[in-house]
Amino acid sequence: MTGDVPVPGGRGLAAGTALRVLVTHWRAWLRVAVTLQLLTALVAGPVVGLLLAAALRAAGVPTLTEASLGQVLRHPAAVLLLVALTVVATSAALLQHAAFVLFARGLADGRVTHVPELARQGAAVLVRSAGPQLGLLALYLLVLAPLGGFALGASFVRPLEVPAFIGGELQKTPLGTAAWLGAGALLGYANLRLLLVPTLVLSTGLTPAGAYAASWRATRGRVTRLALAVAALWLVAAAGVAALATAAVAVTRLSDALLPAASPVVAGAALAIAQVVLLGGGGLVAAFVALLLLGMVPGPPPAPAGPVPPGRARARGALAGVLVAVLATGTGVAGAASLRTTDPSRVTLVIAHRGATYGAVENTLESLEAAARLGADVVELDVLQAADGGLVVVHDTNLRRIAGVNRDVADLTTEELTATTVRQAGHESTIPTFAAFAERAAELGVPLLVEIKRHGRERGDLVGDVVAVLEAHDLVGTSLVQAFDRATVAEIETRFPHVTTGGVVAFSRGRLDPGAADFLTLEQSSYTPDLLRQAHTAGVQLFLWTVTEPRRVRAFVRDGVDGVITPSPSVALEQRGVVAAETGVSDRLSDLIRSLVS
Repeated sequence: MTGDVPVPGGRGLAAGTALRVLVTHWRAWLRVAVTLQLLTALVAGPVVGLLLAAALRAAGVPTLTEASLGQVLRHPAAVLLLVALTVVATSAALLQHAAFVLFARGLADGRVTHVPELARQGAAVLVRSAGPQLGLLALYLLVLAPLGGFALGASFVRPLEVPAFIGGELQKTPLGTAAWLGAGALLGYANLRLLLVPTLVLSTGLTPAGAYAASWRATRGRVTRLALAVAALWLVAAAGVAALATAAVAVTRLSDALLPAASPVVAGAALAIAQVVLLGGGGLVAAFVALLLLGMVPGPPPAPAGPVPPGRARARGALAGVLVAVLATGTGVAGAASLRTTDPSRVTLVIAHRGATYGAVENTLESLEAAARLGADVVELDVLQAADGGLVVVHDTNLRRIAGVNRDVADLTTEELTATTVRQAGHESTIPTFAAFAERAAELGVPLLVEIKRHGRERGDLVGDVVAVLEAHDLVGTSLVQAFDRATVAEIETRFPHVTTGGVVAFSRGRLDPGAADFLTLEQSSYTPDLLRQAHTAGVQLFLWTVTEPRRVRAFVRDGVDGVITPSPSVALEQRGVVAAETGVSDRLSDLIRSLVS
């Protein structure tokens, strides 16, 4: 990344020129980056939160989940508030981009553009993009770029994340793996082709639709070079983060060894400094990218700007310094709190997702036995009803993925299903009945987390039959039952109050709504420590699914999450032991710094 890469319609990806401009004006870049990012986070973030809360109140729901989404979208006032939320979020994200692109544009004209002028120029761009075309900007800034990992800015908007369970499910079959990799490649390709959209909108006066088309034309035939440039930039940033984490942790390790009582304070200070460095470093990276992208659109190359008047520079520097000091203090206090010692009375259950599936087929007796050998606290399984009313342990309503046959569970009898061979990762077995699974669990002394699934063609008393099996094998006192369907959860709580019952939630925004449940099972990307506090205040437990990353397991254990549902129980058990053995805070600090970046 030291030469020029020609791009049709632009001046080239002049990395050397961009670096020289950045080095010349790095102090001004930092002032703009820090001030704009903090102001956006402190203003736009709370406004987005208030608009979401108002939309939920208007619709009469406490939280936005897959179950309440329909009710929210049917309420006109809630829809209007969500539209306003989208406008605010898109505007704030665009203004963050504007802070860098318009500043670079000013340098191209030989002058340093200051924050008030940047705000006016950004507002003018927003007015020009008002109307339906703003939706195109929202699509790029709030969906495509975050999903592809190309978002620079919009720090107040929680990054979109493809839930880990989706990738995990798809990668269980060769066809699914191919689809998963293909979708990732397509998303990456689309992001590379649309890389210039915000820059074109901000610097050329194009409409968002025009910017989409112009970016697609300008990047034709240059995707490989752009991908290499992005990879190089990512490697440099990763190396910087690793160095920062190493330095911060080294100081805390020394404190752990010499002054353990002072370690939380030392770690909190180190975290505050790391946060400030990340904020400033992120701003400089965003500035460098803005200069590179500006080099790909028509116009004069960036040139050294005149000096900033000393008095004004000092005043703006003082404002940025005050904002950074506020950030550092707040981060240090929050960091010290997050590094607190784990409550030893809270044990995070390790729940084997469909059993231990690295040595057996999911939801089979072998996966149950493997989980028991590993020492999993609970085994999660899925129960569906067969055509004749029998209960079988299988996840999908169609057998294509697990058995290679295009047959629905609802069309097959219990005998036909239990005679079906299922295959996964080189292993073979057969579908067990729920009664056989429960009997073996009782013999092994393993509690169960039973998820009741519905295919829509149930007959008889599905809920009563599930509870009857648990009672027949004396598992009610130790096991749990959960379902996505809130009506099913309410039915169990009403008819069988002695059964510990939970609701499964795929995504959640807003306040926690346990309803009638004794516990909630939340997809991990929706988790926040505040939701855990809300759950415990309400007297319900909080489980998270499907957790695979060791760092996240450690973080959830430290937070005191009640259970992690994982396809890798051996890894989760190991990481729970690692947390239990911690005597200092340096390892926690290392994980926390890396989580800030990821």
